[in-house]
Amino acid sequence: MCEHYKRQIMIDKIGEEGQAKLACSSVAVIGVGGLGSPILTYLALAGVGKLTLIDYDKVEISNLNRQFLHGVGDVGREKVASADETLKALNPKVKVHPISVEVTQDNAYQLLAEHDLVIGALDSLEARFVANKTCAKLGIPYVDGGVKEFGGRVMFSNPPETNCFNCVFPPRKKEQEATGVLGVTAGIIGTIQADVALIHLLGLPNPLLNKLLVFDGLRLSMNLVDVVRDENCEVCGEISVSIADFNALQN
Repeated sequence: MCEHYKRQIMIDKIGEEGQAKLACSSVAVIGVGGLGSPILTYLALAGVGKLTLIDYDKVEISNLNRQFLHGVGDVGREKVASADETLKALNPKVKVHPISVEVTQDNAYQLLAEHDLVIGALDSLEARFVANKTCAKLGIPYVDGGVKEFGGRVMFSNPPETNCFNCVFPPRKKEQEATGVLGVTAGIIGTIQADVALIHLLGLPNPLLNKLLVFDGLRLSMNLVDVVRDENCEVCGEISVSIADFNALQN
């Protein structure tokens, strides 16, 4: 038994077999900020084998009320560099691959392909739509989270088994403006995203299949709302592009 993960391996639903699954898993996390901090911390501590960190921002002093992968001394550094250093200190057994780039429709396939799971820790609607569309076409499950002030939400997408992000949150004409957020709210939502990710990677029953989790920090309430897949969705209505298809198009 690996002492590093002893308390996890003791769990009947994990055991050594489950721990081996985590060690062989590869997860891409887009966004290394308020949501990315708890997501990446708990995935690294749990022993997920490879973590790809994708973010093009630099650490700002206003980030530090919620982005605990970074400290005051990291202000001005690339977030992925700071996070890489912190995560390797927490668990050197995990392979961390930092990429300082903005995810766009032009590079999303190359960045996200060949991962077992993608997690969106984003504050941009446009980036969410890009991540969702790419994951849907590559057949990679996607976990999205969002926060605003005292509340937040988490959704798991894996069409055609479930809806996709676009089914529930159709594109808006105007980009959402930045909003305030309590640091602990980002911590709660990011931790739930990490929990959903570990449940999926372990092959356990996923409680977010066709559900949207909604959290209200002022009322300390958490609810699961039923969501349905839109058969006419422009993203997942017809999923026909596989990794093999995409690679063939590039040759």
